[in-house]
Amino acid sequence: MVNSTVSVNECRGSIGIGAMIVFIGLILVAAVASTVIISTVEDLQQDSESTSNDARGGLNDRVKVSSAYVAGDTPCNAELWHHDSFAGYSAQYPVGSYGGNDFRDPDGVGGNDMVPNDASSIQVEDGCVAIMYGEDDFSGWAARLGPGDHTLADINANAIPLNCGGSCDNDVESIKVLGLDVDLVMQLAPGSYPIETQDIVWSVSCGDGTSVHIVSEDIVQSGSSLLDGTNTDGAVADFVTGEEVAVGSVFKARASLGQCSPELDDRLTLEIHVDGGASSYYYITVRSLSSGSDLMFH
Repeated sequence: MVNSTVSVNECRGSIGIGAMIVFIGLILVAAVASTVIISTVEDLQQDSESTSNDARGGLNDRVKVSSAYVAGDTPCNAELWHHDSFAGYSAQYPVGSYGGNDFRDPDGVGGNDMVPNDASSIQVEDGCVAIMYGEDDFSGWAARLGPGDHTLADINANAIPLNCGGSCDNDVESIKVLGLDVDLVMQLAPGSYPIETQDIVWSVSCGDGTSVHIVSEDIVQSGSSLLDGTNTDGAVADFVTGEEVAVGSVFKARASLGQCSPELDDRLTLEIHVDGGASSYYYITVRSLSSGSDLMFH
């Protein structure tokens, strides 16, 4: 009788221990599962915040251009040389158009600084574009050349038609030197956060029928300030790297169009890009080159 009682008690004890082990196991499983669930929820929340920030940046962290005023001609020159190796006599041409007697005497002081059909190389300063023509009325073949030193081979390669239909050697009768500065008036889009000045970049692209050219700088490089000429500290000075443009502030940047310096009716593509944000695009047909003209409304 005693042995039977002990056996029953041992059986009940074993069942209780087993139930406790199962219960502890369930608690451990639940703890692991809850940890995984919490971690997953946190990851999803972080991904969601990251995605929303990216979306907000793509939609709101951008800069809008309200105006693009012609500020005037860029102070640059092109020097046309008699020989292919930038030797012999030469003539300097500031921004402007030179045909006929103006081609011969670009400084207007009398005498012939250049002779038609007698030049073979050209040097173009930064900020300028030179277009050479085969006739004295800006017709015939044409070769558009940006900043740099250009030998006869460059002129031949850029001429329309190629090689001027034979050779461009000693075949220049007129020239245009283009250089244009434009003041871009900009503002951060609603919903943006403050943006550091060096993160705002403008670029202008253009085509000349044979190739595409791009001019680009951040607004610190090109010179920029609030509309009243002050920086974000209120001093009369341009922005520097690290300054933050506040939402609602209206500011301007000087864009020297350089290799994209336009003529009337040229079509330009203006892009304003924010590093880590979005880009804004504008298509501009140049209807006026008069100082003070707003290219956004011509």
